[in-house]
Amino acid sequence: MQALIIIGHGSHLNAESSAPVYAHAAAIRATGAFDEVRECFWKEEPSMREVFDLVEADEVYVVPLFISEGYFTEEVIPRELGLSGPAPSVTRKLGRTIHYAGPVGTHPGMASMILRRAEETAGLSHEQARGAGLIIIGHGTERNSNSAEVIYRVSREAGEAGIFGHVRTGFLDQEPEVGEVLEAMEEERVVLVPFFVAEGWHTQETIPDDLGINRPAVSTVTEKDGKVIFYAPPVGTFPEIADIVLQRAREAGARVPEGLSVEAAGV
Repeated sequence: MQALIIIGHGSHLNAESSAPVYAHAAAIRATGAFDEVRECFWKEEPSMREVFDLVEADEVYVVPLFISEGYFTEEVIPRELGLSGPAPSVTRKLGRTIHYAGPVGTHPGMASMILRRAEETAGLSHEQARGAGLIIIGHGTERNSNSAEVIYRVSREAGEAGIFGHVRTGFLDQEPEVGEVLEAMEEERVVLVPFFVAEGWHTQETIPDDLGINRPAVSTVTEKDGKVIFYAPPVGTFPEIADIVLQRAREAGARVPEGLSVEAAGV
């Protein structure tokens, strides 16, 4: 038997924080790729420390639904699960072999997924997208450079694809600040994509309020200062993330057929 554990941050204050973890876990469970699929969290139940009590399989694959490598993926998760080290790592304990994979946010398919969803959110044809701008929004932190590095890498790859006129990076907690980046954009149409795992306080309130655009509950489109601004859902809510979780598990050694995907399975 083989089991998949998907780890999310979770929140005691916002129920939406855990929603993507449960959604992607349900989609993967329906493919039948794993005998067991379990969810666990840092700030919610079931916790990381008790998740192995819920698993019967002796081959376990752990995939963090996190944006970047950093404090949580390299220190908190290995500590809480009693792993031998950060990803990629293999730990043998309690009669099990535990394979720890890298976070979904660093997967090489992230840029193409963001570009596709950005076009869909704004309803743009390929020709219209070439005349529009794209801003990928990260949280950012001065404490860990990895948080920003993955955003910059994905933004660079998205820009090199040549689908949008300009692709820029903006942050909440470090420079360049997203409001300044938006103001400097030359294009009349601009798509904003939050590089966050889930809907929450930042994506639903902080970002739109700071930028002076509509909250997503009101509208995903705002006309402001001569620009039409489209606000996409956070990256972690995209259905393609379930396939990236499958790919991460496969990279760690899980027996997942190469052709299998959540979309192909009709989930």
